[in-house]
Amino acid sequence: MRFTLALILIVQLSFTALAQPALDRTPAPIPTEANFGPAPDFVEYIDLDLSDDGQLDVYGATRYLLVDEQHDARSGQKAYYRRSAVQPVNASGIAEAATLETRFNPAFQSIVFHHIYLVRDGAVVDRRERSTIEFARLETDTASQIFNGEATAILRVDDVRVGDVVDIAYTIEGANPAYDGRSFREFYLNYSVTVEDLNIRSIWDRDQVRFWDTNGAEADEIEYVRRGATEEFTMRSQNRIAVDGERGAPVWINQYPTLRVSSFADWGDLADWGRPLFEMETPPEVVALAQRFRNEHDTPEAQLITALRFVQDEIRYLAITYGAGSYVPARPADTLEMRYGDCKAKTVLFMQLARELGFEADASLVSLALGQGLTEWMPSPGVFDHVIVRIRHDGEDIWLDPTQSYQGGQLDTLSPADYGYALPLDGENRELVSMERPRPAKAEPTTIVHETIDISGGRDAPVTLVVESTYSGRDADAMRYQFASAGLSGVERSYLDFYNRNFGWAEYADRLTVEDDREANRLIVRENVLLDQPYENSDDNQMYQFGFLAHSIAYVVDPESHRRRTHPLAIQHPAHTRHTVEFILTDGGATWQLGDTDTRIDNAGFQYINTTRHRGERYILNFERSTLTDQVPPEAALEVLREHEDMMNSLYFGMEMPMVNPFLLRNTGGK
Repeated sequence: MRFTLALILIVQLSFTALAQPALDRTPAPIPTEANFGPAPDFVEYIDLDLSDDGQLDVYGATRYLLVDEQHDARSGQKAYYRRSAVQPVNASGIAEAATLETRFNPAFQSIVFHHIYLVRDGAVVDRRERSTIEFARLETDTASQIFNGEATAILRVDDVRVGDVVDIAYTIEGANPAYDGRSFREFYLNYSVTVEDLNIRSIWDRDQVRFWDTNGAEADEIEYVRRGATEEFTMRSQNRIAVDGERGAPVWINQYPTLRVSSFADWGDLADWGRPLFEMETPPEVVALAQRFRNEHDTPEAQLITALRFVQDEIRYLAITYGAGSYVPARPADTLEMRYGDCKAKTVLFMQLARELGFEADASLVSLALGQGLTEWMPSPGVFDHVIVRIRHDGEDIWLDPTQSYQGGQLDTLSPADYGYALPLDGENRELVSMERPRPAKAEPTTIVHETIDISGGRDAPVTLVVESTYSGRDADAMRYQFASAGLSGVERSYLDFYNRNFGWAEYADRLTVEDDREANRLIVRENVLLDQPYENSDDNQMYQFGFLAHSIAYVVDPESHRRRTHPLAIQHPAHTRHTVEFILTDGGATWQLGDTDTRIDNAGFQYINTTRHRGERYILNFERSTLTDQVPPEAALEVLREHEDMMNSLYFGMEMPMVNPFLLRNTGGK
């Protein structure tokens, strides 16, 4: 249950409508000691029911007797109160009941604890003196070069035993000043565990709420009333059943019933709030840089691509989002001087360069996680976690992500960003805009691997493996980034380790080579590998075997996805790969008994074709998989999962050869 604490606190968007001062590069200090005090005046105290009457079946190792969330969004208030009462029913539940972690931003928030009670054998004991509260700056996205300065309060209660009830209450006060008094919040109406008593209460200034709904729940579960100058949403419910999240569902689907309340009426209202964030005066440094690009290239399109690559490759991604920096884009002059910036800083810089070069360019809010299903979410800043640039060119929208390093192609051939939906901040757009572009009906694979494996020398001779891998589009962008990050030697080591794991001792006969046509966005990797003894003898030593895997055909669904479903099954899309393996056989192929085969899988999610052909000394196996959509409905999921498993099993292949009798040569296809 503890993981849900982070979910109920609204995600703070890293944007603001404040003025753009020089950003603070020092985080706000975290508290040195816990602050205790009474609950805020708006809180209505709930009596804790310790009886077993009506108790649900325990889900896991703990009972949640009470979850109480109360929220004050009124002007000058901005507070979130939470109380939970948890009882471990066995030893495995003690750690969960005795520990609480919650995050807050000390730049504009503070946390006040109200009580830490322990109920044992019906007696209520104040455990404040037998509890430890620490504050830590636990940055969770350092690997992604994101530093937000948030703090985590960690509370541990001593001497908790099976059957005790741990009752903790606290309030987080303060709100992001970027919203200028506006608010939004979501409340879960069911959790991943059973809750015996759930209380939800949210208070707003009258007429402040401009949007509310219940996603996945009946609206009549919520009581909405107006009292004088306020309006209030409440729900008091007993015995809330646990909701099992379906594994394999698209991440943009909210599987938990939710009350959603916002002072943003719609996407247009949100766009009006967001546009001023990115409109800054263009500094002389940007004007001069745009002029340099004009001098270097003849066409506006080439000038724009040069500007894009400059921001992508020369301005490294680093998000130091302390204080106001969590919300305010850095000034373009500062970004150029520091040579780093987050998505906001890069967007402002590239947008200004594009405008100086004569293009219509606007910042556009997107969601990396929720984008495909963004239309089903509440209009609020909290649903967005990224910002990119929309270019209007020849009547078309071109979506460009200034944070994507080493992107290839020209304006008409590069792979544009596609995060589902975007909210352009152009001052005119009032709705979400689909970023999807039509794909050719018969597009070529974006990864093509051709392996030639020479086993003609027989059991005691080494095997040569010659590989040519061709990447285009997004796959070329990804490989270009991999080589830039790890270097040629690093990639060689990684690839050689793969061959050693699969074939035993291996070494490169020649150095790996890379041919990169960045303008065409086509990258070719060539390898020449020696495999010393890749064979395995059969148990009776009558045969020897060579096994391989068409490794470039990767999973496109989670193989552990639930089979019985009510939600769609997510598919990694687009993903189009062709893998060819060409064996050079012993005896010129004359003594091999290999037939031609054709296997095809067609379903709602993907298409797979596997063919084998014996032609003289060569045995050629082709594997090709292309996805068709990013999700399939629940009724199609079982077939997709079964056939996906069949496909993955067919990628394992083997050649089996006799020690003595050459007329028994055959293949051993399948896992």
